[in-house]
Amino acid sequence: MHDHNEPDAEIDHGKTGRPPMQPRAKATREGILEVSATLFSKTGYAGTSINDILAISQSTKGAMYFHFSKKESIAREMLRRWSDAVTETVGKATATGQPADRQVLMIYRELARRTANEAIIRAGLVLSVDQSLNDAHATYEAWTEALTPIVVDAIRSGTLDCAESMSRLADTLCAGFVGAVKVSASLGENDTITRRVDDLLMMWRGTDPAAVRMIEGATL
Repeated sequence: MHDHNEPDAEIDHGKTGRPPMQPRAKATREGILEVSATLFSKTGYAGTSINDILAISQSTKGAMYFHFSKKESIAREMLRRWSDAVTETVGKATATGQPADRQVLMIYRELARRTANEAIIRAGLVLSVDQSLNDAHATYEAWTEALTPIVVDAIRSGTLDCAESMSRLADTLCAGFVGAVKVSASLGENDTITRRVDDLLMMWRGTDPAAVRMIEGATL
C-alpha cells in the first residue's frame, strides 16, 4: 500500500543518484523525522514550521534540505512509513492462515503496538486524516481498502452479523483506531493505545476487553 501521489525525490534525496547515506546522515534524517513527528502531534501539521523543526532538531538548513525539500516532504515520508507498516502487518496476518476475524485482531493489535512505540509511524497515521495536507486521505483510503476484504470474510464466515453494513465496517474500525491513537497522543498517554484498541476490538466482537486479550494466537 503506497501513496502514489508522492514523488520519490521529495522524500529521499538519496534516491536521485547520490551514494547511499552514511550512518551519520541517516541519524540526522531520522532525528529530523522524530522531532517533526513530536511537533506534528502537539501543534498539528499546519501549525508546525520548518523553523520550529530546525530549532528543536538542531539541524542546519543545509542538512534539512539535503534530506527533505520542504515540510510536505517530511509528512510524505511519515505517510509512507505508516503505509508500509500497514502493508507489512496485513501481509503477516494473512500469511498465518488464521480465520478472518482473528486476522483482524492480529492486525489491529500489531498496529496499536507500533503506533504506541514508534513516533514516526504514529504521526503518519494521524497525518492520513489531516485535511491541511493535500491528498493525504489517499493513504487512509488505501488502509481501509486493505482491511475490507478481511472484514468481509469475517462477516461471511458468520463471525459477525452485520451484512447490511459490510461495506462500511472496515472504514469504521479504521476510524475508531485513528480516534484511539489521537486521543492517547493528545493526552500524552501513548502507553494506553493498546488498551484503547483492545476496547475497540471488544465492541467489534461483542465481548469484554479481557476476553479479547485472552484469545490465543491473535497476536503477530
